[in-house]
Amino acid sequence: MLKNFWYACEFSSAITNKPKQVVMFNQRFVLYRDSHRKIVALQDQCPHRGAAFSLGWIEKDCIRCPYHGWKFQADGKCVEIPSNAHGTPIPKKARVDSYPVKEKYGFVWLFYGDLPEAERPPLPTFPEYMVRAMRPVYDDGIDHANYARLMEANLDFTHVIAVHRKSFGQRIPINKTINYQVDKYDWGAVAKVNYESLGNSKSFLNFLLGGRPELKTKLTLYLPNVTLAEINVGRGGRFDIKFGILVAHLPIDENTTRVKRVLYRNILPLPWLDGFFRKIDHKLAQEDTVVVATLDSQPMPKISDELHVAADALDITFRKFLQKSQASFREQVTGDRG
Repeated sequence: MLKNFWYACEFSSAITNKPKQVVMFNQRFVLYRDSHRKIVALQDQCPHRGAAFSLGWIEKDCIRCPYHGWKFQADGKCVEIPSNAHGTPIPKKARVDSYPVKEKYGFVWLFYGDLPEAERPPLPTFPEYMVRAMRPVYDDGIDHANYARLMEANLDFTHVIAVHRKSFGQRIPINKTINYQVDKYDWGAVAKVNYESLGNSKSFLNFLLGGRPELKTKLTLYLPNVTLAEINVGRGGRFDIKFGILVAHLPIDENTTRVKRVLYRNILPLPWLDGFFRKIDHKLAQEDTVVVATLDSQPMPKISDELHVAADALDITFRKFLQKSQASFREQVTGDRG
């Protein structure tokens, strides 16, 4: 698990005054809201016998262990041990790690690391037109594949003609070298690819859009675990069809990922159609997962271990980010041991 990043770990709506467990890389976290609606995040393991706090309960903004009722406050410090007489000193080791959390765009973001507040990276900024004006649909599920491999599929411009050939990929006109510029920033990268048209057939959509629709795609990486695909079908007019596919990938272990998706749309933004669009988005996502789950190496291999072409530029950028972060973490661990 990469350190010193903000992880999109849960939908805000899922956190209440009852403990909620979140698992990332085999580490358990427990989240709950206090009486002021503020989210508290702690290590989900009592230091006494190791029970999961997420099976316990909230009492006066503190959390009780479900095993022996030890009481811990929001900073992770134990403040009461029921089996000890009043006034008995509480052991200094009776505490657990607490984690900074923020809420934005309907997600809870948990900071995993040891940087002081002033040195932490900012939360990502998503496109204003999307989060303000488009209809969101939420989905949550488990994929039996590596989180980074799934992210890599979401940052791939050309897999659609094969992975999604039975759904929509056969209409994507990829018949030339796909070459594009990758713009990198401190906490991610972005790239764009525009396609000339979506085929030669005549339809009402062609009439509405003033000609054969163009497909414009923009893929963005937000380290450490979020991807965004912006899709525009049309000719730059007010009738253009737009989608935003925002995905948070929670790495449960090397081969299992909890995937939290938000599909934004400007087409038919009616609440009673949310289920229809959710099913479509889920189906397309599973087309990716079926293939990604078969990859020989689930943990991300070195760049030199596989073949690459020009169209892989954004994926290679992602791999470089991962390798750099992992190398930095190894250096810190080695230094600490020294």
